[in-house]
Amino acid sequence: MNLSTKDIQMKNTLGKIFSLFILLTFNLYATLADYSLTSNKVNLVEKEAVELTFVATQTNHADVMFFFLEAKKSNNYKIILLNKKAKKLAYHHKQTTFTYLLFPLQNGDIKVNFDFTIKVASDGAVAQIYEGSRDNVKWIETTNTKIQLKPLVLHVAKLKHPVDLVGEFILSSSIDKTKIDAYESANLNYILRGNGYNSINIEPISKIEDVDLFHDITKRYEKSTSEGFIINREYHYALLSDKNIHVKPKSFQCYSFKNKKYYTLTTKEYKVDVIPIKKMELIDKVDFPSTQNNFNTIKEVFIYVFIFLTGFLTAKYFPTSFSFKEKKFTDIRATKDAKSLLYLVMHKYSKRGLEKQYEALNEIVYNNKKKRGFRNIKKEILKILES
Repeated sequence: MNLSTKDIQMKNTLGKIFSLFILLTFNLYATLADYSLTSNKVNLVEKEAVELTFVATQTNHADVMFFFLEAKKSNNYKIILLNKKAKKLAYHHKQTTFTYLLFPLQNGDIKVNFDFTIKVASDGAVAQIYEGSRDNVKWIETTNTKIQLKPLVLHVAKLKHPVDLVGEFILSSSIDKTKIDAYESANLNYILRGNGYNSINIEPISKIEDVDLFHDITKRYEKSTSEGFIINREYHYALLSDKNIHVKPKSFQCYSFKNKKYYTLTTKEYKVDVIPIKKMELIDKVDFPSTQNNFNTIKEVFIYVFIFLTGFLTAKYFPTSFSFKEKKFTDIRATKDAKSLLYLVMHKYSKRGLEKQYEALNEIVYNNKKKRGFRNIKKEILKILES
C-alpha cells in the first residue's frame, strides 16, 4: 500500500503530538517531586523479611504538598507499614519517607505494587483549617495527581523442604514439679523467643495417652521491625492423670535467613511420677498371727470399717459440695473476663464436669467466637459447681 506525502506528514505529526504528551506528562510528575522505591535485598527465600523504602521529595516549591503511598494487597506477599516520616527541608520543600516490612509467601519473581498520590494545596487552603470555630472548619481543597510507579521485583527462592519457623528462634521450657498426686496438675511452660515471620502454628506438646491436657497461649511481645517480627510467646500446659506422665521431646524444623541455613529446635523430655490414690489395706499380710495380733488386726479392721462408714455417711448426707458452697467460689465470681475464667477452669476446676464451658471460653478467647456470652458461661459454671 502506497502512502501519499500528505498521509506521511499526518502520521509524523500525530507521532510528535503523542511523544510531546508523554514528555509533558513526565515533566509534570518530575516538576512535582522526585521519588524512589528501593529494598534492602532482592534475592531471598519464602517468608524471609525484606525492608522496602520509598522516598518522595518535593521539587515544585510553589504550594504545600502531601504524599500518600498505599501498598496493593496480594496473595503473593504480606506487607506492613513500619513507619511514615515527613520532614520539612525548607519552605514548601517537604520530604516523606515510607518504610515497609514485607514477607514473600510464594516463590518465583514477585511484583510489589503501590498506589502513589501527590496532593497539592495552596497556603490559603491550608490556613483555613486553623481559622474560625470548629463548626466552620472544612477539609483542605487539594489538587490530586496519581502517579504510576514501576513495580518492585523480588526474586524469591523456594525452601528445599517444609519448615515450621522462618527466622532466628530459641525454645526454652520449665516444669513446676516432677512428682504429683493423682489428678493434681503438673504445669509445664514453654517460651518461644526470636525474630522472623510471625505466622506461627506450633504445638510444643503432642497428645499423651491417659493424660488430660489443658493449654493456654500468651503473646507477651510481638513487634514489627525492618528485620522481621520480634516475638516472645509463652505456651502454658496443665497435665493431669492418675498414671505416670511422659512428655516426649518434639522437634521443629526452622530456616535462618540470617545465616542461610536450616536448623532444628527440640523440646526437652519430661517424666512426671504420679502417686496413686492410697487404698486401705484391710487384709493382714501375716499368715499365722498370734492371738494378740489377731485382736489388733480385728481392732484395726474395725477402725478402718468405722472410718469407711463414717466417710460414706458423711458423703451421703453432707455432700462434699457443701465445703465448696462455704467458699462460694469467690475466685470464679471475681473474674472479669473470659481469659481469666478459662485459666481457673483449666488449672483449678478441670475435674468438675466443665468441658462444654471450657470449650466455649476457649472459642471466645482464641477464636473470637461468641456463641454464648462470658457472663452466661460464668453463671453456668457457678450453677454446676454449686449443685
